[in-house]
Amino acid sequence: MRRPYTITKEYLREQQERGVTSILISGISIQPNPKLIKHYFWIYHYNMLYKSAQEVFWKKEHKLSLKNAKNLIQNLEEKNIPYASILTSYKRLGTKIFDYKVLKQKYSDIEFAVPYDEDIDEICEE
Repeated sequence: MRRPYTITKEYLREQQERGVTSILISGISIQPNPKLIKHYFWIYHYNMLYKSAQEVFWKKEHKLSLKNAKNLIQNLEEKNIPYASILTSYKRLGTKIFDYKVLKQKYSDIEFAVPYDEDIDEICEE
């Protein structure tokens, strides 16, 4: 994985000159069932005021739901604005599939997403 501090506007511009406008720094496959898994993106793009992706990636205030991320990505691609992104997922609380106690014992710093029925984010239907 490329270090976030190395992903700067200059780096994005250089990649764009090579024909690359979107860079997935870290990601996973998207689970198609939003009732089990919630996906989040962090997107650093050329038009942001920040010097590098380090100021955006993994920061709570820049965490985007899948729907919001897809909308932003579509907008960036339509305008040919280079960007880098990280995609991650969180197991949802309130399912019968995951043993939350065992997961918490095994991974003490694990975070869970809110139950599907309590999620206020717009769901991506794709």
